[in-house]
Amino acid sequence: MKKFQKVAVGGTFDELHMGHKTLLERAFEVGNKVIIGLSSDEFVSKMGNHETASYNERLKNSKLFWNSQTCSKS
Repeated sequence: MKKFQKVAVGGTFDELHMGHKTLLERAFEVGNKVIIGLSSDEFVSKMGNHETASYNERLKNSKLFWNSQTCSKS
């Protein structure tokens, strides 16, 4: 049995790195349901002036990782 019914995490998840992966893996380990928020392009543009992939690109890349976690943990 998992410790929490729901776990929520959020971020930009641009260039999904080890820190992101560790955060998400831990969320899937402790939560029965994981809710993931992905920063909008508008929000990211207000955070700084470095290049960031578009929301759609970040979503696509993140889904690949998230789906591998939910499938491998089932």
